[in-house]
Amino acid sequence: MKAAAASGGGGGGKETLVASILRYIILLILPFTVIYIFYTLHAILSSTPSCPPDRAVATTSVSLSHLSTRNHTPSSLSTPPAAPVSTATTLQQVVFGIAASARLWEKRKEYIGIWWRPNAGMRGFVWMDEPVQESSVPAGLPPIKISSDTSGFPYKNRRGHRSAIRISRIVSETFRLGLPGVRWYVMGDDDTVFLPDNLMAVLRKLDHRQPYYVGYPSESHLQNIYFSYGMAFGGGGFAISQPLAARLERMQDACIHRYPSLYGSDDRIQACMAELGVPLTRHPGFHQYDVYGDLLGLLAAHPVAPLVSLHHLDVVRPLFPTARSRAAAVRRLFDGPVALDSAGAMQQSICYDAGNRWTVSMSWGFVVMVSRGMISAREMEMPARTFLNWVLSTPKGQEGNKTMTIDVGVCKDWEFSQV
Repeated sequence: MKAAAASGGGGGGKETLVASILRYIILLILPFTVIYIFYTLHAILSSTPSCPPDRAVATTSVSLSHLSTRNHTPSSLSTPPAAPVSTATTLQQVVFGIAASARLWEKRKEYIGIWWRPNAGMRGFVWMDEPVQESSVPAGLPPIKISSDTSGFPYKNRRGHRSAIRISRIVSETFRLGLPGVRWYVMGDDDTVFLPDNLMAVLRKLDHRQPYYVGYPSESHLQNIYFSYGMAFGGGGFAISQPLAARLERMQDACIHRYPSLYGSDDRIQACMAELGVPLTRHPGFHQYDVYGDLLGLLAAHPVAPLVSLHHLDVVRPLFPTARSRAAAVRRLFDGPVALDSAGAMQQSICYDAGNRWTVSMSWGFVVMVSRGMISAREMEMPARTFLNWVLSTPKGQEGNKTMTIDVGVCKDWEFSQV
C-alpha cells in the first residue's frame, strides 16, 4: 500500500510541473495576443478616410500639377483640368505673320502666292518695313501691314541688321490686332513655303490651350552652335499657341531690351521663350535649309514625317532642274504630289530588288534613286552630299547632317526631272 501511495504521489507531482509550464506559456503569450487583437480592430475601424475622397484626389492632382508646371505661372496650379478639345483646329483658326521687305517684295511675293489659299479662309498678314505700291500686291495675297517703329530698341550686333527687332515683334503685333477665334500664330519669311494641310496635321495633335512653341533647328551644325539647338529657326517657320502668344505680347518689348547683342529675330524669340520657361517642341517637317547647292540629297532622304515648310529657295538650285524658274519648280511640286497626297510628299520609302540586288529609295513626288547592291536602310536614310555648307569654311565632318557620298554627277539632270 505504501508503494502504491508513493507511486501515485509521484505521478501527481509530474502533472503539477506540466501544468505550471503551460500556465507560464499562456501568461507569456496572452499579452501579445491582446495587443495583436487590439491593433487589428483599430486598423479595421480606422480604414474609413477622415476626409472626403474628392479632397484626397484634388490634393494629388495639385501636387502632380506642381511637378509638371514648375516653369509656368503659379495661377496655373489653381485652375481645374482643361476639358477635352471639342473640335479639331481648322485653317481658319491659324493666323500667319509673314516677314517681308519692300526691297525684295517683287521677287518673293510669287512664293507666297503658291501656297496661300484665300478661298479657304486663310488669315494672315505680310509685315513690311515700309509701304509698297498697291499695284504690286496681286489679288489673292495676304493684306499688307507696316511694322511699328523699333528705333527705340537697342541693337549692338555688328554682323547683323536691326530689322531683326522688327521681325521678332511680328507675332506680338499680329496678336494685338485682336482677331477672333485664333488658336495658333504661325511665323515665316517671305521666301518660306508652307504646306498648309501638313501644317494643320501637326498642329491638330497639340492642345492649343497649352503654351506651345513648335518648330525645328537648322540643318547646319555650326548654325545651331552659334544660335541654339533649342531654337526654331524663323525661315523654316514656327508656330506659337494662343496662350503663349498672349504671354509673349505682354513681356516681349522688355525682353528685347535685355538682349541687344543677339543677331537675328528668331534668337530673340527663343530668348523670350527661355524666360517664359517654354521649350521648343520639335517637328522635323520644318526646314530652314541653311545650305547652298542642290537639295536633292536632303529631300531624297526626307524623314517619315509631314513636310511642313521649305526655305532659302532663292539660294539653292531649283527643286526640278527643267523648271523655268525656282518659283515654277515649287509650283510644279504643289500642282503634282502635294495636290495628290500632301501628307506623303517627299517622305522616303526604301525597298529592295533581291533578284537584281538593287536598292530603291523613293522620295514621294520628287525622285527615285536606284543603287547597285543591297544597301542597309540606315545608310539610305543618310542624305547624299549634293549640297554645300552654309558656312563655307565649315570643317569637314561638322556639317550637321551625317551624309554619305554618292556620285550623283554620273546621272543627268533630266533623269531626275523625269521621275
